[in-house]
Amino acid sequence: MEENNLDKKWFNYFSNMRKKYNLRVSANKPIILFLDAKDSTKLHRELLKNKENDFFDAIGKTAKYFTEKYNCLGLYGTDEISFIIENTSQFIDSINNEKSYRTHDIVSIFSQYFFEKFNDIYEGEVVYWHCKCFNIAKEKVNSYFKFKSKGILKGITSIFLKKHGVKNAAGIKLEEKIELCNSYEGYEKIKDYENGILYFDGKIIDVREYLNGNIVYLENNEKPSEETTQNFSLKAFDDML
Repeated sequence: MEENNLDKKWFNYFSNMRKKYNLRVSANKPIILFLDAKDSTKLHRELLKNKENDFFDAIGKTAKYFTEKYNCLGLYGTDEISFIIENTSQFIDSINNEKSYRTHDIVSIFSQYFFEKFNDIYEGEVVYWHCKCFNIAKEKVNSYFKFKSKGILKGITSIFLKKHGVKNAAGIKLEEKIELCNSYEGYEKIKDYENGILYFDGKIIDVREYLNGNIVYLENNEKPSEETTQNFSLKAFDDML
């Protein structure tokens, strides 16, 4: 009897410690799944090159797959991607038989799905990913997109300038970086995705329009819906994909 009580004592202790560092997310708020690639700078990955199954193309196809699978939004640029899932409980039920709302469980399962899908597409070295998840208030979804979109713009302009031999590009003010980027030939080819690329339910939508409260599907979607508004030409995108 004493041994059973001791086992129970230690079980409760370690179980509580595990829960202490494994926070819960709410089923009633949108969940963010944020992933960024490990060692992109160190490995000198080509994050802007536009060819079939390179890094940029692979992350786009992966975004398309998961946004359609989970009927959610996905914003990506450079070497990072955010999925915004509003039906949190349905998503968690679909990936976790135990219906655990704890962050470690969600991250460990989803990151494996993402890792497998991306690396099946990418024609390069195996890419490993950092993954984080957390709730945000529904009214803060647009604020999150604005925040991440601006970060992507900073990253893309820095990468572009570094490719053209500009030192300490990350330390230049954003307005100056954009002006400097426009002075180089070739920047016009990436201007249409300088704020990131946004997928919704497997289709690309205009990120700038979305931030203004509009859903505008872009012309290069394979199967636009009947409600698609095709009033945004994206010639550079056609060359990219």
